[in-house]
Amino acid sequence: MGRGRRMRVLRPALWAVAIVVAFTALLTRAIRRIVPAWLDVPVEHGLWALLVALAIVGAAGLGGASLWHALMLPRLVRVRRIDVLIALLGSGILVLSVAVVGASAIDPALARALLLLALPVWVGGAAAVALALAILIHLRAARAPRAVGTVLILGAGLRGREVGPLLRRRVERGAEVWRAAVVARPDARIVVAGGQGPDEVRTEASAMAEHLVRRLGVPAEAIDLEQASTTTRENLALSRPLIAGRGPLAVVTSEYHAYRTAWLLARLGMDGTVVGAWTRPSYRPGAVVREALAVAADHRWWTIGAAVALWALAAWALLQRP
Repeated sequence: MGRGRRMRVLRPALWAVAIVVAFTALLTRAIRRIVPAWLDVPVEHGLWALLVALAIVGAAGLGGASLWHALMLPRLVRVRRIDVLIALLGSGILVLSVAVVGASAIDPALARALLLLALPVWVGGAAAVALALAILIHLRAARAPRAVGTVLILGAGLRGREVGPLLRRRVERGAEVWRAAVVARPDARIVVAGGQGPDEVRTEASAMAEHLVRRLGVPAEAIDLEQASTTTRENLALSRPLIAGRGPLAVVTSEYHAYRTAWLLARLGMDGTVVGAWTRPSYRPGAVVREALAVAADHRWWTIGAAVALWALAAWALLQRP
């Protein structure tokens, strides 16, 4: 990843982390006098207030978004395993939060133990909040180049043989970017990327191309298809031969997915701007949780290492006096 690309995608994350840290610090200050009485710890032990503040941020952010997604499950076109996992995650965090509060009324030491043992959950939740902010910051800064040479539209799930609502908005946004581009670049092209999933009757790319031609009036000769990819990384990597020499590149995906796509684009050494297509507000919280889980999977060994280190820190703290 070149230094310029790295800084371009890193900047929203740095701003987001700074905002989350500042808010957590302010919250810690606000509850500093309340926590000692609640957890039966000395007033001067401000780290307990910091832990509680982190738990509030993490549980409210990650847990709230996951629970909202659970409520939205009946409205989804297709409920996948990851959607059920997100709903269970929200329920689990809610149960854990209630358990911590309830334990404090029985034995403050038990509440302290639960707070500490759940440290990876609180940190992960705060990280998910930071990711949501980074997505918003990135979207505000991202602008498609005026003279786009190629518009790459990333695939998503189909509804039977047709594009689903989420993918339709990506395709429509991609067509808008392409129409604006052909004013300055009559040779501008569209690349649609997406293979056939195990529960799909055709490739996503073929459905996207058909929608572009039949519903949006894009000439078939202006469209190239990449029909082998099954992940975002593959969407980008396998489309590279179709893009080569035809920049600048604009990649179109859903709003919530734009920031992670920008990271993957930079990691693959590809120059381009990621443009977000509108996403239904009720769908966004769960989609951000999905992105957070995807980022954790992309960096699974770092995630596992961080969780082990946090549990080790919690175990050490449990052995100390409050």
